Amino acid sequence: MPQATELPPEFAEYSAVVAKVDAKFAAIATAHGAQMQCVLGCHGCCQPGLTVGFLQREAIRSWLSYHPDFVDQLRQLALEQPHGSSRCGMLDGAGACLIYPVRPLICRSHGAPVRVDGDLDVCPFNFRGQPLEGLPPGDSIDVQTVDTLLYVVSMRFAPKDRGQRFALTLHGLGVNPEADNRP
Repeated sequence: MPQATELPPEFAEYSAVVAKVDAKFAAIATAHGAQMQCVLGCHGCCQPGLTVGFLQREAIRSWLSYHPDFVDQLRQLALEQPHGSSRCGMLDGAGACLIYPVRPLICRSHGAPVRVDGDLDVCPFNFRGQPLEGLPPGDSIDVQTVDTLLYVVSMRFAPKDRGQRFALTLHGLGVNPEADNRP
């Protein structure tokens, strides 16, 4: 059985992109740790309505197939809805992400300064009182670069994928919230 952060070999290219994003986040956190307030349970960035493409959906489904206990926990969360509709449905009552080891790429950038269309943005809890414009150019995650890498790897993984999006919910992942089917 794969470890929490490992995926089967067919996801090797995607895992490499994940590793790049994680390394970039770690470098930013090392350089600016005092300005970053990210902690377990902080879920200000975890908004509802997130969607993922086919590749990320399949990576999550694959991981869940090796971790049926998490499927059961996600089913329970779907019933309890501890955050109502105000947060991502993958968060438990304490705000911890139940799919954290295979969370989507966008979630891996949360908390770090991100560059979108040339503009910098960051969680309002981080970098308070520090103008983002003063950050060194490499101390942000460029969303377009991540999206481009994801697109290329997605096309190699599933050439016929036409950009369909799937809700980051049990239903969107193809898991019946009430039945005992596994991904």
